[in-house]
Amino acid sequence: MKILFLVAHPVEDASVRYRVHQFLPYLEREGHACTVWSFATERLFRLLRSKGRVFTKGLETLRCSLRRVIRLADLSRFDLVIIHREAFPFLTPVMENWVLRRHPKVIFSFDDAIYAGHDDVSTLNHPILYRLKYGKGVDEVLRGSRHVIAGNRILADYARRFNSRVSIVPTVVDCVQYPCKPARAQGNWPLTLGWVGSRTTAPYLSEIEPALRSLAQANPGKIRFRFFGCPEYRLDVPDFESLPFRLETEVADLQSIDIGIMPMPDTEWTRGKCAFKAIQYMASGIPAVASPVGITTDVIRDGVNGLWAKSANDWFGALNRLVNDENLRRKLAINARKTIEESYSLQVWGPRLVSLLDGLAGIPARLDWIPTAEQDYQSEASQGLCKNI
Repeated sequence: MKILFLVAHPVEDASVRYRVHQFLPYLEREGHACTVWSFATERLFRLLRSKGRVFTKGLETLRCSLRRVIRLADLSRFDLVIIHREAFPFLTPVMENWVLRRHPKVIFSFDDAIYAGHDDVSTLNHPILYRLKYGKGVDEVLRGSRHVIAGNRILADYARRFNSRVSIVPTVVDCVQYPCKPARAQGNWPLTLGWVGSRTTAPYLSEIEPALRSLAQANPGKIRFRFFGCPEYRLDVPDFESLPFRLETEVADLQSIDIGIMPMPDTEWTRGKCAFKAIQYMASGIPAVASPVGITTDVIRDGVNGLWAKSANDWFGALNRLVNDENLRRKLAINARKTIEESYSLQVWGPRLVSLLDGLAGIPARLDWIPTAEQDYQSEASQGLCKNI
């Protein structure tokens, strides 16, 4: 079977990397020929993450647009076409509808509440361009697709308003690529409290800044702060570093963290998120504290495999407990890793996605299980992939 993935960005984009590229070896192992067409070149991807150079960005966007249109002229050689989030970076659903009219088996995949969009676009490099993306145009794409793959139950519920053919495939990690952190020796200070995010999620930190400052004051010499993904973000606490995201050291940077945080406000946009940063922390055996928003409450069970925190006082209390209780950190880390191995690992979901796509293409299922929204994804037996904790 020949499968075409239409994506917006190259592999440097986390959504494309974790929801498309990491599944390709599973599909190719079963004899499927996979093609990934990114709208943006690596050059445009880097340009769009910087300020200025408007003329250069415009020329490169025009070049990418022409390349996209030429490539989409003939889709007949593919058995399945999967649109991940968008076929074109703006004016949805014009190009998506064009694809839907020209191929009978188009699958739409999405992992954010793109029907709602960011509440605050002021943090984006190109807020005006962003307003030309998504919105209610996504509804037409959902309605016209042969099948929809949603990143979580909240997105799936929205998609079912327009299409009954919906499956849930969460955003997962490869447990081989994400080994467990070695246990930290007792009294080995300082612990590293870390955050991984982006320029768009950095504003979420403002609500917990008072708690982080209080935590630093209550535990002098015991903690340091390392935040990755938004180097311009600053926090007025001792021993703080704000570092850029680097693809080549993504896992190593993550594993330099001893306690992970994932604060979020409760909005329609954040409720649609797939709790992926929490999943990354948990896979690495890093105890995590997160806002109980959206799908996060499915991934993290408070006091079992992580901690929830709503108010600034909650955040201080949860983090202070973790800093000063090694046994709690170890318990949460072990249970967190087990949760990922059982329910959010590539080792579990790679074969499931193969089975789903085979079924949609009319190929007899190689597995007994084909994922639908009604399946209980939490019930699978642990794969026991890593035992490093």
